[in-house]
Amino acid sequence: MALSDVGSLLQGFILSHGGLKLLKERNCIVRLDNNPTDGKVKLISGGGSGHEPAHAGYVGEGMLAGAVCGNVFSSPSVTAILDCLRAVTDKDGSIIFIVKNYTGDRLNFGIAVELARATYGFRDVRMLLVGEDCSIDADNVRKSVGKRGLAGVVLVHKILGAMAASGMSIDEVYKFGEGLIAGGNLATIGFTFQLNNEVLENIEIGKGIHGEPGVYKMQASNNFDQINDFIISKLIASVDKSSEVVLLINNLGGTSQLLLGVFMESFLKKIEPVYAVKRIYSGAYLTSLDQAGISVTVLNMSYSPKLLEYLDYEVTIPSTLFRSRSRFNQPPSTVVKVAALAPLEIQLETSNACAVSSEFGAKLAQTIVHFICEALISCTGMLNTIDKETGDGDTGSTISKGVESVLKQLKTKKLDLIHPGILLQQISVLLQQDMGGSSGALYSLFLQGGAAIFMNPTADRQSVSIQHWVQALNNANDTIVKYAFTQLGDRTMLDPLREGERRLRESIAEGLPILDCVESFTKGCEEGARATQHMVPKSGRAAYAASSEASQSYNYADPGAHAVSIWARALLEACKQVMVE
Repeated sequence: MALSDVGSLLQGFILSHGGLKLLKERNCIVRLDNNPTDGKVKLISGGGSGHEPAHAGYVGEGMLAGAVCGNVFSSPSVTAILDCLRAVTDKDGSIIFIVKNYTGDRLNFGIAVELARATYGFRDVRMLLVGEDCSIDADNVRKSVGKRGLAGVVLVHKILGAMAASGMSIDEVYKFGEGLIAGGNLATIGFTFQLNNEVLENIEIGKGIHGEPGVYKMQASNNFDQINDFIISKLIASVDKSSEVVLLINNLGGTSQLLLGVFMESFLKKIEPVYAVKRIYSGAYLTSLDQAGISVTVLNMSYSPKLLEYLDYEVTIPSTLFRSRSRFNQPPSTVVKVAALAPLEIQLETSNACAVSSEFGAKLAQTIVHFICEALISCTGMLNTIDKETGDGDTGSTISKGVESVLKQLKTKKLDLIHPGILLQQISVLLQQDMGGSSGALYSLFLQGGAAIFMNPTADRQSVSIQHWVQALNNANDTIVKYAFTQLGDRTMLDPLREGERRLRESIAEGLPILDCVESFTKGCEEGARATQHMVPKSGRAAYAASSEASQSYNYADPGAHAVSIWARALLEACKQVMVE
């Protein structure tokens, strides 16, 4: 057993805290007294482990209904998120995923939202993205990334938890949370350091809670004065001076109480003339393992006169940081095996799904899937080589792993070749489960977005046409943008996909034959992929750090974009083979 084993962490956690339930195989903590049918909004949060007490420490009456715990600094799986969802509510319930703004969390929770709605029929599932990092000026935050979610998410749990426990509707809770985050009412900035003989060294401001490099570095110092001046300058750029505020001063895990007290004495003296501080929370609310560091969160009270009421709402949670009612009178926690829950599989509800009208359509679908899988598998080594230029050198292997799973299902005749929407959903689930990584998440979202066009009850129920497919492509691309924040020019798979979409739409408008339209799509994808060779990458954790925007040329195109061109060409060749026959 590894000392960082998350399963063991949670086993120990429930042994020392009552009133909880552990979904063992999924590393989820949920309320033991949860009532799925009580009509109240359920809040679920989570992310990588290593941030304790977040998020499991906030599960209980008045806060979270459940927390999904991934491996250390790694997003939890979509399957775990869905199992947590199904453990706390039924299909008629209302659920909000509260998610810190990191790419992996955004994508995996986003897939869970799409699957919960489209595949499992949950009535109202939403995702609230928390990004309140103010270390980088707003003008310099890339759209493809957004602001990071930091310790301010804990205040969001507390505030929205009180609203949900009070019986407010999901519209009320979600809208309040959106305004709180988007309106510049919440700002966090943190810093890390090393203490050596009473001197603060290696000071980094804006360092991420997963160890991402800081945005600013400072010279060594024997006090916090320069750090505090800088922090306050960033806070007032987000929350207006003279505002009435609540402060949350957060220990990142490795700061002694003595040093935290010294910091607070220095910081509070400097902040006193800037803000009217109405309340101060201090402690280890959201940590970064044992990182020596501190973050400061400012909550603007002018957002709502109800904020203090929500913050004062009594809770029963493992953490005592919000004066939780005694946890010692709770019933013993239990362990539940996920096997008792419904398995993750597509529910074949075909009554509203578009269908192909003949055996020809099914044969075409089978040939397309087969050609695409074989083409991507054959290009594994090439994609790995391309990926070594800017990545880990595993793009080809990652994609191959996923498509091999699809090919296996195709050969055993387990894919629905009659209903395109269901076929896309099936492949989406397979890639999410077996491909993994950001590639699996992006393709899963892409296919879910496309499937929605064919599964929409208001859609045209006549034979599937090229118009269905261009709409599906557009919605699929929009779904990537929705969750990945990717834009054209970011050097990603979206660049060739959008160009292919544009060419396909133009060809349809010109009235070209179907095969010519497909060829236009393919050529658009290929040209869009080649163009990424001269683009600067703007996605991933590295994009948080301030970096040059100067143009840069690489030896290869983006590997994800090149993979699109590969399967687009395979799609065309499959269509030629079947249609020409």
